[in-house]
Amino acid sequence: MKFFQKRAVAAVVLILAIVAGVVIGQAKKPDTGGQASTAIVGSYTYVYDYAGVLTDETMEHIDAMNASLFAQTGAQILVSVVNSTGGADIMDYASDLGNSYGVGSAERNNGVVMLLALDNISQSGLMGDYCVVVGTGLESHADDFMSLQSYYLENDFAAGEYDAGVKATFDAFIAWFADFYGVTIREGYIPAVRETYSSGSGYYYTETHGYVAPAFGSLVSGVVVLLVVLLVLWVILDGMRYSRYRRRYLRPGMGRPTVLYYPIFWGRPQRPRPPRPPRPPKPPRRPPSGGTFGGGGFGGSRGGMFGGGSFGSAGGSRGSLGGGTFRGSGGRRGGFGGGSFRSGGRR
Repeated sequence: MKFFQKRAVAAVVLILAIVAGVVIGQAKKPDTGGQASTAIVGSYTYVYDYAGVLTDETMEHIDAMNASLFAQTGAQILVSVVNSTGGADIMDYASDLGNSYGVGSAERNNGVVMLLALDNISQSGLMGDYCVVVGTGLESHADDFMSLQSYYLENDFAAGEYDAGVKATFDAFIAWFADFYGVTIREGYIPAVRETYSSGSGYYYTETHGYVAPAFGSLVSGVVVLLVVLLVLWVILDGMRYSRYRRRYLRPGMGRPTVLYYPIFWGRPQRPRPPRPPRPPKPPRRPPSGGTFGGGGFGGSRGGMFGGGSFGSAGGSRGSLGGGTFRGSGGRRGGFGGGSFRSGGRR
C-alpha cells in the first residue's frame, strides 16, 4: 500500500480517471453523421404593403432576414404600409396588428411592428405619419427603436422615398437584435440552435434536427461534475482504508501504533513541529549602589554645593484641522407572442 501513498501516483491515477471519463463520454456521443439544422415550420408574411410603395426586392429582403432572426431569437419585425388608419390612433392600430398576427415568440414576447400611414396627419401637423411598437418583452428598450426609426426614416419619409426609408430602418432594427442577442443574421442563414421558438399565432415555429454541440458552459459544468464525483469516490476509498487501519493498529490497549497512516489523496502529512525550547531565565537585577565611607572624612577636603535653578517646561497646542461635509445628489429617469404591445413611439 505504500506505493499508493506517493503524490505522483495519486496524480497519475487522477489523470487516468479523467481520461477514462472523456473516453466514455466520446463513446456515448450522439451520431453526428447527419448535419444538424433548424427548419421553420409554417408560413408567415412579414410585410404588408397596402399602399404599393415598396419594391419586391425590399419585401423579399424583409422576409428572408426575419426568417433568420426568428430561428435564432424568436423575434419578428412586422412592416405594414397603409394609406390611412381610418381615424384610429396610429399607435393603437399598430398594437392591434401585433396582437392579431402574434408577432414575436410566445416565449419572449419580442415582436416589433413598424407602421406607416401615408395619409394620416401627424401630431406636428405634417402629412403622413409613422410609428413603432414593441412587445412586452422589449418594453424597456422601446426608446431604442423609436430613436432608430426617427433617425433612419424621417428624411426619406418626408421626401416620399418610402422604400429606401423602410429598408434602412428595418436593417437598423436587425442590427440591434443581432447585437442584443449576440447572433449573426443574414439572408438564407438558419443555423442549428439549441432552443426552439413558436410565434404568438401558434402556426409558425422552429424545429432543430440532428446533434447540436454543447455550449462551453455546459462543457465546463460537466468537467466540474466529473471532478466532484472523482473526489467523492476517492474520499470513500480513503475512508475504507482508514477504517481498516484503525481496526488493525488503533484498538484499545495497543499503545502507540507502529505504522503511521498516510492518506492516498492528500499525500504524506507534515510531521508536527517540535515544541519551542523554554526561554532562558532573565538575569537578576543589580542591587542599588550607595552609602558613606566610614572612618572619617578626608583631610583637606573641599566641599561645594551645586546650586541650581528650576527647569520650567514650555509647549504649544496644535491647531485643529477644519473640515466640511460632502453632499451628493442623484437622479433617476424615469409580445406580440402571447403578450400585449404597450410601448412605442410615433412621429
